[in-house]
Amino acid sequence: MRRLSRPSSRNAAFSLVEICAVLAVTLLLLTAGIRILGGTSGQSLKSATDSCTGLLEQARATAITSRSFVVLAIAEPGDLPGDDERCMIGLFKITDWPASAATLDGVLLRRWQPLPSGIILLPGSVKGLRNPRDEPEMTLRSQSGKQTIEGRFHLLAINPRGGLHWPAGSDPLVLRIAQGAYQHRQPTAGTRSHSKGVENTLRIGRLTARPYRIDG
Repeated sequence: MRRLSRPSSRNAAFSLVEICAVLAVTLLLLTAGIRILGGTSGQSLKSATDSCTGLLEQARATAITSRSFVVLAIAEPGDLPGDDERCMIGLFKITDWPASAATLDGVLLRRWQPLPSGIILLPGSVKGLRNPRDEPEMTLRSQSGKQTIEGRFHLLAINPRGGLHWPAGSDPLVLRIAQGAYQHRQPTAGTRSHSKGVENTLRIGRLTARPYRIDG
């Protein structure tokens, strides 16, 4: 009768080395994946911050050159037909600002600009400075071809001199751009809401309406 041979200690040791190698490679891949995902989120936040900065600069330049009011409108999920659960920003030119700013009639300057997926505009003041996301929504009406589009949005307006006009006041404003999601139409920051790299804050000057980043 033929006896089964036992694996030698050398073969067993080799198998243990293989298992350790597989575990090490798996851990390395998991670590690399986390870094890649973190880098992607960080890049989305930077892209959104750059986009908001560019839109504010464009709004200011257009207001000065056209001698009109230019509104930056913040549309959140449900504010626009056919949205995809992302925050959208539109620029509108307002020729005459009404004495009672309950409804504004404007011209859309460019297509609504979506922020990257996973990026939101948070409410809340920073260092005592007001946030237009906290202000009551206003009705904005615009003409698109033969169709009139009307909605209620949070607004930030720049006057023909290039300064902030709305929300009214004498202090600068802030925009809080963060990683997060919308839950029941409300922006909710990620679990590390105040950690470095998860939120960027733009301070917008009252007299010149120029945005620049501050540490929120």
